[in-house]
Amino acid sequence: MSNRTYRYFGGQPLFAFGHGLSYTKFGYHDPKLNGANFTAGDTVKLTFALLNEGAWDGDEVAQVYFRHVNSARPQPRLALCGFVRIHLQANQGARCTMNIPVERFRYWDAEKKQYAVEPGGYELLVGAASDDIRLQLPLKVVALQ
Repeated sequence: MSNRTYRYFGGQPLFAFGHGLSYTKFGYHDPKLNGANFTAGDTVKLTFALLNEGAWDGDEVAQVYFRHVNSARPQPRLALCGFVRIHLQANQGARCTMNIPVERFRYWDAEKKQYAVEPGGYELLVGAASDDIRLQLPLKVVALQ
């Protein structure tokens, strides 16, 4: 899959996945997770503050991507696992909450011929597009004992 789709592309695209235009500017602040360690059956609760820092009302599509850190198997550079669209008036802020099942971090295990979630370190990446990441949050997926 090398250099195919935003998940594996290593170059610089003209317009990155999730790219959009706006007349205003948004700031991402104060990210929090409901824990640091999760199992494949858990749900990660992500919250962050979104602030319209510009002079105009506008809509923002906050996107959440994940990536596996030091995977033993080939994994995407990053993959979309959630998004939320929110309308904010000028200088208005809101707290965004997203529930992301850890199951979304899965990959196809060719040996077992089924989807699996690889244990290990992950990062959630929050931003306005795949090339405009504003927040990074580490987490760990642990295997059930």
